[in-house]
Amino acid sequence: MSTDILTKDVRERRAPVLGLAAVLVVLTVFALAIGAGLEDTIADLTESFPEALSAFMGADVPGGYVVGEVFNLIAPLALVGYAVAGGARATAGEEEDGTMAVLAAQPVTRTGILASKVGGLLLALTAATVLFWASAAASSALFGIGLTQSAIAATCLHLLMLAVTFGALAVAVGAITGRPSVAAATAGSVAALSYVTNAMLPLADLDGWARLSPWYYYSGNTPLANGLDPTHLLVLAALAALALIVAFSVFERRDLKG
Repeated sequence: MSTDILTKDVRERRAPVLGLAAVLVVLTVFALAIGAGLEDTIADLTESFPEALSAFMGADVPGGYVVGEVFNLIAPLALVGYAVAGGARATAGEEEDGTMAVLAAQPVTRTGILASKVGGLLLALTAATVLFWASAAASSALFGIGLTQSAIAATCLHLLMLAVTFGALAVAVGAITGRPSVAAATAGSVAALSYVTNAMLPLADLDGWARLSPWYYYSGNTPLANGLDPTHLLVLAALAALALIVAFSVFERRDLKG
């Protein structure tokens, strides 16, 4: 790994990550504040929903519908979206911009270049997740949402691993094709399809098939209620590792552009 490349990558990601984190913090605080003030009203509206529909909408988690929207929709889509976009440009962006030759001229191997880029993405995702965790934890304590701090931390760790998984997929496709648009479209499509699959299959009493979706290993065991699920975290880690193994293997041998 090259410290210079890692530092450059982190510097380039700083503004987007801070912007993403700021949006997440504002939305989280606002949503949880509104949810706390309208808790009884929202509960009355959702209590008549079928159990499957409540689960789909996130109303079955501790804290109710608004908490479910924050942790099952807003934060995951934001972080996964950034992971896909950031992973797609990890190396493919350098090729598209014609700057790969500059990196390749550094006294570092291709493996070192890719490791530095992946390291920058991991640091960016970790920073954004930590800021989201801090806002959710503070809001829960301030507004009396009813979530334990350990459950919030557990959910954020699951969320981080989910984002890393799709980010790794984007890195792999980018390493294979050298085209960030293809990498983003591929990883984004997989993320969207697997999200819909995980949300919709239980409505058709096909819960078991939802295990094929990475999203299941984020929310399937409801970490907001049950805390960490080591098995689910290991599955996400294994998926991310597999994607990165492919990325490193292909990137080492392919003729690079730029």
